[in-house]
Amino acid sequence: MTRIPSPRKTPILLMHQVYGCSIDYTMLGPGNALALQAHYQGYDVWMGNVRGNMFSRDHMNLSPNKSAYWKYTYHEIGLYDVPAMVDYILHLTGRKRLHYVGHSQGAVVFLVMTSLLPQYNQKITSAHLSAPAAFVSKSTAPMVSMSGELLSALQLFESLGIYDIGDRFHSEPMTYLKRAIDAKIIQDDWIMDTAYFLAGEDREGFNMSVMPDLTSAFPAGGSLRQFTHYIQSYRSGRFAQYDYGKEENIRRYGHSQSPAYPLNLVKVPIAIYYGRNDQFVVAEDVELLAKKLPNVVLMYLHPNRKWNHIDFLYGKEAPAVYRKLLGLVRSFEK
Repeated sequence: MTRIPSPRKTPILLMHQVYGCSIDYTMLGPGNALALQAHYQGYDVWMGNVRGNMFSRDHMNLSPNKSAYWKYTYHEIGLYDVPAMVDYILHLTGRKRLHYVGHSQGAVVFLVMTSLLPQYNQKITSAHLSAPAAFVSKSTAPMVSMSGELLSALQLFESLGIYDIGDRFHSEPMTYLKRAIDAKIIQDDWIMDTAYFLAGEDREGFNMSVMPDLTSAFPAGGSLRQFTHYIQSYRSGRFAQYDYGKEENIRRYGHSQSPAYPLNLVKVPIAIYYGRNDQFVVAEDVELLAKKLPNVVLMYLHPNRKWNHIDFLYGKEAPAVYRKLLGLVRSFEK
């Protein structure tokens, strides 16, 4: 984890998106980035880095060069990694609770944790989930129309010994890619066209000043199975554990179908932030999630109809959303 310390102040844990890292919450800079706004307002700020990204590759027993290291999805992150972070923060600070912010997969792993480990509901004062990618069956991202082909490709990659999305420090292809970006062989506009293809187009709203940091930090690395798990969610319409196939599911779960996450056990007060132009996590799926959660205190649909999947992290209007979020955090402190 990365910390911007305010000792003896209330801790807040920020969790990044899939293949992201802690840098996501600082890119907008002083006065604008969520991590820095929270620090200026007196919070003890912690930013997580999930297993497999460029800041979190060590392991007691497994090597990132071996396939066993990469056999995880967001399930293991939510069941093991995030609870370990929460416990460490509370132990170190002597606090009983903290506030939580998660974007996309950062929201998903929170739901995994609090549904499968209900005791962690008592350790979170409030949760703030932006573009929560739990249900994604209504996704309009062009890539999902090829979900069957993508699954086949991911299975082929595993058979060829490719298990991860590389990062700048540990992947030779990514190193060459970054050099091409720095040399302007690959233009910023081309990168953004790719991002809009996945997330929804918002050319006027994207803060282009983040591009040097963004191209240095994303992708930060992770398991290909994380991506596979999202494709399974799209195809099944369920927010459920990883589907290993009928025979392995029976062995692991005692049932041919992987079990759904029991969202009724998530008791933490939850605020949800989402946009109309998010192609990956569309408003209809977000609203389905909200209906299944027992304690949603805010549904904030951004008024800008162009607000997309990544604007919460990199958008020009994001700082105003952060001020609203931190205002709600303060109300829970009172």
